[in-house]
Amino acid sequence: MTSHPLVLIHHAGGSATFFEPLVKALPPQIEPMPLDLPGRGLRWRETSVTSIDEAIDALLPAVSHIEGEFAIFGHSLGAYLGLALAARLEETTVGSRCSLLFASANAAPSAAALPFTGSPLLTSDDEIFEITAKSGGGLSPQILEHPQLRQRTADLLRADFSISESFLSKGRKTVTEADIVVCCGTEDIFAKEQLTPWRCNSTQSTELHLFPGGHFYLEQNVPALTEVITRRLSLPTT
Repeated sequence: MTSHPLVLIHHAGGSATFFEPLVKALPPQIEPMPLDLPGRGLRWRETSVTSIDEAIDALLPAVSHIEGEFAIFGHSLGAYLGLALAARLEETTVGSRCSLLFASANAAPSAAALPFTGSPLLTSDDEIFEITAKSGGGLSPQILEHPQLRQRTADLLRADFSISESFLSKGRKTVTEADIVVCCGTEDIFAKEQLTPWRCNSTQSTELHLFPGGHFYLEQNVPALTEVITRRLSLPTT
């Protein structure tokens, strides 16, 4: 049976564990590859990165060994990382290529704005949590009320928002040869006018899928999202 690799890249402040429900639901023909940025998950001992170039350098070894084409599903910050990773691979001579990018829960780069007046790295814990909430995300009381988890999460969020700022400062016009499938929750903060410009970031086709829910719509739409992924990979549904 032919395996179709699907690289999964998480949101700001998150980790690869976010994709566990989706990983369990994917058909056996799809090989899920959930990746962690440095500083969390399986890479928790590593120092967090704060720029788009550092982030792509950190993710590249996990995908460069893939032979042929693969797909990327990037959620929120992961959508920008997926775009940058796909474009980086197209600039190299290695054989692995992203042919399909699922850009989930984020505005198109040309329509995006970060709510910072200065560097995300200089924000206080309270400020970064407030910005995260306004950006569509949310944190559980267990994290906010636990001193160590609270501090750890704030540090990761500052680093991840810095990655996003780094990408938007120089990568808004990044173009990939991969098809782009935009996925978003109907109750997320992004209007359709912020989602459709993703077409400017691909030389190929783009399409938009809306699901019930907010920024983390994935959690309540696993079957429907699995169907979209399976169909776009031209695999039979079960």
